[in-house]
Amino acid sequence: MKRFFLLAITLFLFGNSNAQLVSYSLQVSYTVAQLDSFFAANGLTLPIPPQYDIDVYQVIYKTPYKHIDSLVNVSGIVVFPKNTPCPSGLGCYAHGSFSRRDQVPSYNGPERPIGFFFAGIGGVLTAMPDDLGLGDCDSSVLIHTYINKFHSGYASINIMRAARQLADTLNFSLSGEVALTGYSEGGYTTMATAKLIQENYSNEFNVVALAPMSGPYDLKVTMVDLMLSNAPYATPGYLPFLLLGYHSVYPSLQQLYPTPSDVFKHPYDSIIPPMLYSRNYTLDDVSQFCTQVPRQMIKDSVIAEFENDLNHPLRQILDENDLLGWTPQKPVKIAYCTADEQVPYLNAIRADSAWRANGAPDIQIENFGNLNHGGCVQPALTSATFYILGKFSICTGIRETPAISFMVYPNPTTGDFKILKEEGVFQISVFNVNGQKIYHNTLRSDIESVSLENIPVGIYSVELSNMNGLRAHRKLVVQ
Repeated sequence: MKRFFLLAITLFLFGNSNAQLVSYSLQVSYTVAQLDSFFAANGLTLPIPPQYDIDVYQVIYKTPYKHIDSLVNVSGIVVFPKNTPCPSGLGCYAHGSFSRRDQVPSYNGPERPIGFFFAGIGGVLTAMPDDLGLGDCDSSVLIHTYINKFHSGYASINIMRAARQLADTLNFSLSGEVALTGYSEGGYTTMATAKLIQENYSNEFNVVALAPMSGPYDLKVTMVDLMLSNAPYATPGYLPFLLLGYHSVYPSLQQLYPTPSDVFKHPYDSIIPPMLYSRNYTLDDVSQFCTQVPRQMIKDSVIAEFENDLNHPLRQILDENDLLGWTPQKPVKIAYCTADEQVPYLNAIRADSAWRANGAPDIQIENFGNLNHGGCVQPALTSATFYILGKFSICTGIRETPAISFMVYPNPTTGDFKILKEEGVFQISVFNVNGQKIYHNTLRSDIESVSLENIPVGIYSVELSNMNGLRAHRKLVVQ
Protein backbone atom coordinates (compact mmCIF):
# COMPACT_ATOMS: atom_id res chain seq x y z
CA MET A 1 0.00 0.00 0.00
CA LYS A 2 1.12 3.45 -0.76
CA ARG A 3 2.17 5.26 2.38
CA PHE A 4 2.05 9.00 2.75
CA PHE A 5 4.53 10.60 5.14
CA LEU A 6 3.61 13.93 6.69
CA LEU A 7 6.04 16.58 7.81
CA ALA A 8 4.89 16.49 11.41
CA ILE A 9 8.26 17.73 12.68
CA THR A 10 7.88 20.87 10.61
CA LEU A 11 4.50 21.50 12.20
CA PHE A 12 6.06 21.17 15.64
CA LEU A 13 8.85 23.59 14.73
CA PHE A 14 6.35 26.18 13.61
CA GLY A 15 4.47 26.08 16.86
CA ASN A 16 1.57 23.67 16.32
CA SER A 17 1.78 21.80 19.64
CA ASN A 18 -1.30 19.74 18.71
CA ALA A 19 0.27 18.28 15.55
CA GLN A 20 0.61 14.56 16.31
CA LEU A 21 0.27 12.73 12.99
CA VAL A 22 3.47 11.05 11.79
CA SER A 23 2.22 8.95 8.85
CA TYR A 24 -0.86 7.30 7.44
CA SER A 25 -1.80 4.56 4.99
CA LEU A 26 -5.07 3.38 3.49
CA GLN A 27 -5.76 -0.15 4.72
CA VAL A 28 -9.12 -1.01 3.17
CA SER A 29 -12.28 0.50 1.70
CA TYR A 30 -15.86 -0.78 1.86
CA THR A 31 -18.93 0.14 -0.13
CA VAL A 32 -22.27 0.16 1.69
CA ALA A 33 -23.08 -3.27 0.25
CA GLN A 34 -19.69 -4.69 1.23
CA LEU A 35 -20.02 -3.22 4.71
CA ASP A 36 -23.46 -4.76 5.13
CA SER A 37 -22.07 -8.16 4.11
CA PHE A 38 -19.07 -7.70 6.40
CA PHE A 39 -21.30 -7.04 9.41
CA ALA A 40 -23.48 -10.05 8.61
CA ALA A 41 -20.47 -12.34 8.12
CA ASN A 42 -19.08 -11.31 11.50
CA GLY A 43 -22.38 -11.67 13.37
CA LEU A 44 -22.57 -7.93 14.00
CA THR A 45 -26.03 -6.41 13.95
CA LEU A 46 -27.53 -2.99 14.45
CA PRO A 47 -31.07 -1.98 13.57
CA ILE A 48 -29.76 0.79 11.27
CA PRO A 49 -28.20 -0.52 8.03
CA PRO A 50 -24.99 1.04 6.67
CA GLN A 51 -25.50 4.42 5.01
CA TYR A 52 -22.01 5.38 3.86
CA ASP A 53 -19.03 3.86 2.08
CA ILE A 54 -15.92 4.00 4.29
CA ASP A 55 -12.14 4.24 4.01
CA VAL A 56 -10.01 2.80 6.84
CA TYR A 57 -6.58 4.34 7.45
CA GLN A 58 -3.88 3.19 9.81
CA VAL A 59 -2.19 6.16 11.45
CA ILE A 60 1.08 6.47 13.32
CA TYR A 61 1.00 9.34 15.77
CA LYS A 62 2.78 10.68 18.84
CA THR A 63 1.60 10.51 22.43
CA PRO A 64 3.28 10.86 25.85
CA TYR A 65 4.90 7.96 27.65
CA LYS A 66 5.71 8.40 31.36
CA HIS A 67 5.93 12.19 31.00
CA ILE A 68 3.90 14.78 29.09
CA ASP A 69 6.99 15.93 27.14
CA SER A 70 8.35 12.46 26.36
CA LEU A 71 6.64 11.36 23.13
CA VAL A 72 6.60 7.95 21.47
CA ASN A 73 5.12 6.69 18.21
CA VAL A 74 1.92 4.66 18.54
CA SER A 75 -0.71 3.38 16.12
CA GLY A 76 -4.44 3.25 15.54
CA ILE A 77 -7.02 3.58 12.81
CA VAL A 78 -9.21 6.39 11.54
CA VAL A 79 -12.40 5.43 9.68
CA PHE A 80 -13.70 7.98 7.17
CA PRO A 81 -17.31 7.93 5.96
CA LYS A 82 -17.56 8.93 2.31
CA ASN A 83 -19.91 11.42 0.66
CA THR A 84 -21.47 12.70 3.86
CA PRO A 85 -23.91 15.55 3.11
CA CYS A 86 -22.37 17.92 5.64
CA PRO A 87 -19.40 18.19 8.06
CA SER A 88 -19.07 15.09 10.26
CA GLY A 89 -18.73 14.69 13.98
CA LEU A 90 -15.56 13.10 15.37
CA GLY A 91 -15.91 9.97 17.48
CA CYS A 92 -13.29 8.11 19.48
CA TYR A 93 -13.82 4.45 20.39
CA ALA A 94 -11.47 2.90 22.96
CA HIS A 95 -11.23 -0.89 22.85
CA GLY A 96 -11.17 -3.38 25.72
CA SER A 97 -8.31 -5.20 27.43
CA PHE A 98 -5.85 -7.11 25.26
CA SER A 99 -2.24 -8.15 25.86
CA ARG A 100 -1.23 -9.54 22.47
CA ARG A 101 0.21 -6.97 20.10
CA ASP A 102 -2.08 -7.77 17.15
CA GLN A 103 -5.42 -7.74 18.99
CA VAL A 104 -5.87 -4.03 18.30
CA PRO A 105 -7.90 -2.11 15.68
CA SER A 106 -5.06 -1.55 13.20
CA TYR A 107 -4.33 -5.32 13.19
CA ASN A 108 -7.90 -6.54 12.61
CA GLY A 109 -8.50 -6.89 16.35
CA PRO A 110 -11.93 -8.10 17.48
CA GLU A 111 -13.28 -4.60 18.19
CA ARG A 112 -12.08 -3.03 14.94
CA PRO A 113 -15.52 -3.36 13.25
CA ILE A 114 -17.10 -1.14 15.90
CA GLY A 115 -15.41 1.85 14.29
CA PHE A 116 -17.13 0.86 11.08
CA PHE A 117 -20.52 1.13 12.82
CA PHE A 118 -20.14 4.78 13.68
CA ALA A 119 -18.62 5.77 10.34
CA GLY A 120 -20.70 3.60 8.03
CA ILE A 121 -24.01 3.96 9.85
CA GLY A 122 -23.79 7.42 11.42
CA GLY A 123 -21.38 9.24 9.10
CA VAL A 124 -19.04 9.87 12.05
CA LEU A 125 -15.29 10.16 11.48
CA THR A 126 -14.12 7.52 13.95
CA ALA A 127 -10.70 7.28 15.60
CA MET A 128 -9.66 4.06 17.35
CA PRO A 129 -6.33 4.05 19.22
CA ASP A 130 -4.33 0.87 19.62
CA ASP A 131 -3.55 0.63 23.32
CA LEU A 132 -0.18 2.14 24.20
CA GLY A 133 2.36 -0.71 24.05
CA LEU A 134 0.41 -2.69 21.45
CA GLY A 135 0.11 -2.40 17.68
CA ASP A 136 2.95 -0.54 15.97
CA CYS A 137 4.34 1.09 19.09
CA ASP A 138 7.89 2.20 19.91
CA SER A 139 9.91 -0.61 21.48
CA SER A 140 10.74 1.69 24.40
CA VAL A 141 7.25 0.99 25.79
CA LEU A 142 7.83 -2.09 27.95
CA ILE A 143 4.22 -3.22 28.34
CA HIS A 144 0.74 -1.82 27.85
CA THR A 145 0.01 0.65 30.65
CA TYR A 146 -3.22 -1.02 31.73
CA ILE A 147 -5.94 1.10 33.45
CA ASN A 148 -3.77 4.21 33.45
CA LYS A 149 -5.57 7.54 33.22
CA PHE A 150 -2.63 9.53 31.86
CA HIS A 151 -1.55 7.16 29.10
CA SER A 152 -5.00 6.02 27.99
CA GLY A 153 -6.41 9.52 28.04
CA TYR A 154 -3.62 11.06 26.02
CA ALA A 155 -3.58 8.19 23.51
CA SER A 156 -7.23 9.00 22.74
CA ILE A 157 -6.73 12.75 22.70
CA ASN A 158 -3.77 12.52 20.37
CA ILE A 159 -5.36 10.11 17.90
CA MET A 160 -8.22 12.59 17.63
CA ARG A 161 -5.67 15.30 16.89
CA ALA A 162 -4.09 13.02 14.30
CA ALA A 163 -7.54 12.33 12.82
CA ARG A 164 -8.19 16.05 12.46
CA GLN A 165 -4.84 16.52 10.72
CA LEU A 166 -5.60 13.65 8.35
CA ALA A 167 -9.06 15.10 7.68
CA ASP A 168 -7.41 18.41 6.74
CA THR A 169 -5.00 16.59 4.45
CA LEU A 170 -7.85 14.72 2.73
CA ASN A 171 -10.12 17.81 2.57
CA PHE A 172 -12.68 16.13 4.80
CA SER A 173 -14.92 18.55 6.71
CA LEU A 174 -15.53 18.17 10.44
CA SER A 175 -18.29 19.82 12.47
CA GLY A 176 -16.16 20.28 15.58
CA GLU A 177 -18.41 18.04 17.71
CA VAL A 178 -16.77 15.14 19.56
CA ALA A 179 -18.16 11.99 21.23
CA LEU A 180 -16.26 9.39 23.25
CA THR A 181 -17.17 5.77 23.89
CA GLY A 182 -15.56 2.43 24.68
CA TYR A 183 -16.13 -0.96 26.25
CA SER A 184 -14.50 -2.58 29.31
CA GLU A 185 -11.05 -0.98 29.65
CA GLY A 186 -12.29 1.26 26.84
CA GLY A 187 -15.13 2.40 29.09
CA TYR A 188 -12.51 3.45 31.62
CA THR A 189 -10.50 5.15 28.87
CA THR A 190 -13.62 7.03 27.74
CA MET A 191 -14.02 8.72 31.09
CA ALA A 192 -10.27 9.19 31.65
CA THR A 193 -10.12 11.01 28.31
CA ALA A 194 -13.18 13.08 29.15
CA LYS A 195 -11.61 14.12 32.46
CA LEU A 196 -8.37 15.21 30.78
CA ILE A 197 -10.29 17.18 28.16
CA GLN A 198 -12.52 18.86 30.74
CA GLU A 199 -9.57 19.88 32.90
CA ASN A 200 -7.09 20.89 30.20
CA TYR A 201 -8.48 20.94 26.66
CA SER A 202 -12.12 22.05 26.80
CA ASN A 203 -11.41 24.86 24.34
CA GLU A 204 -10.00 22.38 21.83
CA PHE A 205 -12.62 19.59 21.99
CA ASN A 206 -16.36 20.26 21.94
CA VAL A 207 -17.52 17.04 23.62
CA VAL A 208 -21.24 16.42 23.11
CA ALA A 209 -21.60 12.86 24.48
CA LEU A 210 -19.84 10.24 26.60
CA ALA A 211 -20.94 6.59 26.45
CA PRO A 212 -18.78 4.40 28.75
CA MET A 213 -19.69 0.72 28.76
CA SER A 214 -18.84 -1.85 31.47
CA GLY A 215 -15.67 -0.12 32.62
CA PRO A 216 -13.63 -0.34 35.88
CA TYR A 217 -14.08 3.25 37.08
CA ASP A 218 -13.98 2.54 40.82
CA LEU A 219 -10.40 1.38 41.43
CA LYS A 220 -10.16 2.24 45.13
CA VAL A 221 -13.06 0.11 46.36
CA THR A 222 -14.68 -2.20 43.79
CA MET A 223 -11.46 -3.23 42.06
CA VAL A 224 -9.43 -3.44 45.29
CA ASP A 225 -12.10 -5.74 46.70
CA LEU A 226 -11.74 -7.89 43.58
CA MET A 227 -7.93 -8.00 43.88
CA LEU A 228 -8.08 -9.02 47.53
CA SER A 229 -10.91 -11.51 47.12
CA ASN A 230 -10.38 -15.18 47.89
CA ALA A 231 -12.93 -16.16 45.24
CA PRO A 232 -11.95 -17.54 41.81
CA TYR A 233 -11.89 -15.00 38.98
CA ALA A 234 -12.69 -15.57 35.31
CA THR A 235 -9.50 -14.00 33.91
CA PRO A 236 -6.83 -14.05 36.65
CA GLY A 237 -4.20 -12.71 34.21
CA TYR A 238 -5.67 -9.23 34.68
CA LEU A 239 -3.98 -8.80 38.07
CA PRO A 240 -0.37 -9.36 36.94
CA PHE A 241 -1.18 -7.30 33.81
CA LEU A 242 -2.24 -4.40 36.04
CA LEU A 243 0.70 -4.71 38.44
CA LEU A 244 3.34 -5.02 35.72
CA GLY A 245 1.85 -2.13 33.78
CA TYR A 246 1.94 0.14 36.82
CA HIS A 247 5.42 -1.09 37.75
CA SER A 248 6.69 -0.08 34.30
CA VAL A 249 5.84 3.62 34.76
CA TYR A 250 5.76 4.36 38.51
CA PRO A 251 9.16 4.79 40.24
CA SER A 252 7.55 4.34 43.67
CA LEU A 253 6.69 0.73 42.83
CA GLN A 254 10.06 0.14 41.18
CA GLN A 255 11.86 1.30 44.33
CA LEU A 256 9.71 -0.80 46.65
CA TYR A 257 9.73 -3.91 44.42
CA PRO A 258 12.74 -3.78 42.06
CA THR A 259 11.91 -7.02 40.20
CA PRO A 260 8.83 -9.17 39.57
CA SER A 261 10.29 -11.74 41.96
CA ASP A 262 9.81 -9.20 44.75
CA VAL A 263 6.05 -9.29 44.08
CA PHE A 264 5.12 -12.70 42.63
CA LYS A 265 5.54 -16.12 44.14
CA HIS A 266 7.54 -18.75 42.32
CA PRO A 267 6.98 -20.01 39.61
CA TYR A 268 4.65 -17.16 38.57
CA ASP A 269 7.50 -14.64 38.79
CA SER A 270 9.39 -16.47 36.03
CA ILE A 271 6.41 -17.49 33.85
CA ILE A 272 3.90 -14.62 33.78
CA PRO A 273 6.06 -11.47 33.31
CA PRO A 274 7.91 -12.77 30.21
CA MET A 275 4.60 -13.72 28.60
CA LEU A 276 3.14 -10.25 29.14
CA TYR A 277 6.33 -8.38 28.25
CA SER A 278 6.57 -10.31 24.97
CA ARG A 279 3.11 -9.16 23.87
CA ASN A 280 2.71 -12.45 22.00
CA TYR A 281 0.08 -13.97 24.30
CA THR A 282 -3.56 -13.23 24.94
CA LEU A 283 -4.88 -12.70 28.45
CA ASP A 284 -6.61 -16.07 28.15
CA ASP A 285 -3.21 -17.64 27.36
CA VAL A 286 -1.67 -15.94 30.38
CA SER A 287 -4.58 -16.90 32.63
CA GLN A 288 -3.97 -20.59 31.96
CA PHE A 289 -0.69 -20.26 33.88
CA CYS A 290 -2.26 -18.31 36.77
CA THR A 291 -4.02 -19.43 39.91
CA GLN A 292 -7.80 -19.14 39.76
CA VAL A 293 -7.67 -16.87 42.80
CA PRO A 294 -5.43 -14.02 41.59
CA ARG A 295 -4.07 -12.98 44.98
CA GLN A 296 -2.55 -16.44 45.45
CA MET A 297 0.13 -15.52 42.88
CA ILE A 298 1.28 -12.58 45.04
CA LYS A 299 3.68 -12.97 47.95
CA ASP A 300 1.93 -13.01 51.32
CA SER A 301 4.19 -10.22 52.57
CA VAL A 302 3.20 -7.98 49.65
CA ILE A 303 -0.49 -8.64 50.27
CA ALA A 304 -0.04 -7.85 53.98
CA GLU A 305 1.80 -4.60 53.22
CA PHE A 306 -0.96 -3.47 50.89
CA GLU A 307 -3.78 -4.45 53.26
CA ASN A 308 -2.23 -2.78 56.31
CA ASP A 309 -0.77 0.39 54.81
CA LEU A 310 -3.36 2.94 53.66
CA ASN A 311 -0.51 4.96 52.16
CA HIS A 312 0.98 2.06 50.26
CA PRO A 313 2.37 3.22 46.86
CA LEU A 314 -0.06 0.97 44.99
CA ARG A 315 -2.98 2.49 46.89
CA GLN A 316 -1.73 5.96 45.94
CA ILE A 317 -1.48 4.88 42.29
CA LEU A 318 -5.00 3.45 42.34
CA ASP A 319 -6.22 6.67 43.94
CA GLU A 320 -4.51 8.69 41.20
CA ASN A 321 -6.17 6.61 38.48
CA ASP A 322 -9.61 6.28 40.09
CA LEU A 323 -12.38 8.10 38.20
CA LEU A 324 -15.06 8.66 40.83
CA GLY A 325 -13.74 11.90 42.30
CA TRP A 326 -14.57 14.33 39.50
CA THR A 327 -17.71 15.86 38.01
CA PRO A 328 -18.43 15.17 34.32
CA GLN A 329 -19.96 18.29 32.83
CA LYS A 330 -20.98 16.67 29.54
CA PRO A 331 -23.86 14.23 28.90
CA VAL A 332 -22.98 10.69 30.05
CA LYS A 333 -24.76 7.40 29.47
CA ILE A 334 -23.36 4.45 31.43
CA ALA A 335 -24.07 0.88 30.29
CA TYR A 336 -23.59 -2.32 32.31
CA CYS A 337 -24.83 -5.89 32.86
CA THR A 338 -25.38 -7.57 36.21
CA ALA A 339 -23.78 -10.96 35.39
CA ASP A 340 -20.49 -9.40 34.27
CA GLU A 341 -17.80 -11.85 35.41
CA GLN A 342 -14.89 -9.65 34.27
CA VAL A 343 -15.72 -6.11 35.44
CA PRO A 344 -18.00 -6.01 38.50
CA TYR A 345 -21.16 -4.08 37.71
CA LEU A 346 -20.78 -2.17 40.98
CA ASN A 347 -18.28 -0.01 39.05
CA ALA A 348 -21.19 1.40 37.05
CA ILE A 349 -23.53 1.75 40.05
CA ARG A 350 -20.92 3.54 42.16
CA ALA A 351 -19.76 5.75 39.29
CA ASP A 352 -23.35 6.82 38.61
CA SER A 353 -23.93 7.59 42.31
CA ALA A 354 -20.62 9.42 42.75
CA TRP A 355 -20.91 11.57 39.63
CA ARG A 356 -24.50 12.51 40.50
CA ALA A 357 -23.47 13.35 44.06
CA ASN A 358 -20.60 15.46 42.72
CA GLY A 359 -23.11 17.53 40.76
CA ALA A 360 -22.89 16.11 37.22
CA PRO A 361 -25.73 17.75 35.26
CA ASP A 362 -26.63 14.96 32.81
CA ILE A 363 -26.07 11.32 33.82
CA GLN A 364 -28.02 8.33 32.53
CA ILE A 365 -27.45 4.68 33.38
CA GLU A 366 -28.84 1.59 31.67
CA ASN A 367 -28.84 -1.99 32.95
CA PHE A 368 -28.99 -4.59 30.18
CA GLY A 369 -29.80 -7.40 32.56
CA ASN A 370 -28.29 -10.72 33.50
CA LEU A 371 -25.65 -10.89 30.76
CA ASN A 372 -21.96 -11.68 31.10
CA HIS A 373 -19.12 -9.44 29.89
CA GLY A 374 -19.19 -10.73 26.32
CA GLY A 375 -22.97 -10.88 26.11
CA CYS A 376 -23.29 -7.28 27.22
CA VAL A 377 -21.37 -5.94 24.21
CA GLN A 378 -24.14 -6.00 21.58
CA PRO A 379 -26.97 -4.33 23.55
CA ALA A 380 -24.61 -1.82 25.15
CA LEU A 381 -23.08 -0.93 21.78
CA THR A 382 -26.50 -0.53 20.17
CA SER A 383 -27.58 1.80 22.95
CA ALA A 384 -24.33 3.78 22.79
CA THR A 385 -24.67 4.15 19.03
CA PHE A 386 -28.17 5.60 19.29
CA TYR A 387 -27.14 7.81 22.17
CA ILE A 388 -24.10 9.26 20.39
CA LEU A 389 -25.80 9.73 17.04
CA GLY A 390 -28.64 11.44 18.87
CA LYS A 391 -26.23 13.96 20.39
CA PHE A 392 -24.49 14.97 17.16
CA SER A 393 -26.13 17.76 15.19
CA ILE A 394 -28.09 16.33 12.31
CA CYS A 395 -27.49 17.50 8.75
CA THR A 396 -30.50 17.88 6.46
CA GLY A 397 -29.15 20.23 3.83
CA ILE A 398 -31.76 22.76 4.96
CA ARG A 399 -30.57 26.25 5.82
CA GLU A 400 -31.18 27.19 9.43
CA THR A 401 -33.01 30.46 10.18
CA PRO A 402 -33.91 32.08 13.54
CA ALA A 403 -35.04 29.51 16.09
CA ILE A 404 -38.50 28.62 17.30
CA SER A 405 -38.81 27.23 20.80
CA PHE A 406 -40.08 23.64 20.87
CA MET A 407 -39.33 20.23 22.39
CA VAL A 408 -39.58 16.69 21.02
CA TYR A 409 -40.25 13.84 23.49
CA PRO A 410 -39.76 10.98 24.16
CA ASN A 411 -36.52 10.95 22.25
CA PRO A 412 -35.39 8.29 21.28
CA THR A 413 -38.77 6.95 20.20
CA THR A 414 -40.21 4.00 18.28
CA GLY A 415 -42.20 6.38 16.06
CA ASP A 416 -44.75 8.09 18.32
CA PHE A 417 -43.76 11.35 19.99
CA LYS A 418 -45.11 14.66 21.22
CA ILE A 419 -44.28 18.25 20.30
CA LEU A 420 -44.31 20.86 23.06
CA LYS A 421 -44.16 24.27 21.38
CA GLU A 422 -44.84 27.95 21.80
CA GLU A 423 -48.27 29.36 20.99
CA GLY A 424 -49.29 29.72 17.38
CA VAL A 425 -49.91 27.77 14.18
CA PHE A 426 -46.87 25.94 12.82
CA GLN A 427 -46.03 23.54 10.03
CA ILE A 428 -44.16 20.39 11.07
CA SER A 429 -41.95 18.45 8.66
CA VAL A 430 -39.79 15.41 9.34
CA PHE A 431 -36.72 14.74 7.17
CA ASN A 432 -34.48 11.68 6.90
CA VAL A 433 -30.67 11.89 6.79
CA ASN A 434 -30.78 12.42 3.02
CA GLY A 435 -32.92 15.54 3.40
CA GLN A 436 -36.07 13.84 2.07
CA LYS A 437 -39.35 14.97 3.64
CA ILE A 438 -41.21 11.96 5.02
CA TYR A 439 -43.94 13.68 7.06
CA HIS A 440 -45.81 16.99 7.04
CA ASN A 441 -48.70 18.41 9.05
CA THR A 442 -50.10 21.54 10.70
CA LEU A 443 -49.85 22.03 14.47
CA ARG A 444 -52.20 24.37 16.34
CA SER A 445 -52.11 23.25 19.99
CA ASP A 446 -49.28 23.82 22.47
CA ILE A 447 -48.88 20.03 22.81
CA GLU A 448 -49.40 17.84 19.75
CA SER A 449 -48.96 14.11 19.18
CA VAL A 450 -47.23 12.80 16.08
CA SER A 451 -47.32 9.20 14.88
CA LEU A 452 -44.83 8.06 12.24
CA GLU A 453 -46.15 4.62 11.32
CA ASN A 454 -43.71 2.01 10.02
CA ILE A 455 -40.84 4.48 10.06
CA PRO A 456 -37.41 2.79 9.72
CA VAL A 457 -35.02 3.12 12.64
CA GLY A 458 -32.55 5.95 12.15
CA ILE A 459 -31.79 9.60 12.76
CA TYR A 460 -34.28 12.24 11.59
CA SER A 461 -34.73 16.00 11.71
CA VAL A 462 -37.99 17.56 12.94
CA GLU A 463 -38.60 21.04 11.53
CA LEU A 464 -41.13 23.58 12.77
CA SER A 465 -41.84 26.65 10.63
CA ASN A 466 -44.37 29.47 10.72
CA MET A 467 -45.95 31.82 8.19
CA ASN A 468 -43.27 34.46 8.94
CA GLY A 469 -40.56 32.23 7.55
CA LEU A 470 -39.02 31.33 10.92
CA ARG A 471 -37.96 27.72 11.36
CA ALA A 472 -36.01 25.51 13.74
CA HIS A 473 -34.88 21.89 13.87
CA ARG A 474 -34.60 19.19 16.51
CA LYS A 475 -32.99 15.80 16.14
CA LEU A 476 -35.19 12.71 16.49
CA VAL A 477 -33.80 9.22 17.06
CA VAL A 478 -36.07 6.33 16.06
CA GLN A 479 -35.09 2.91 17.42
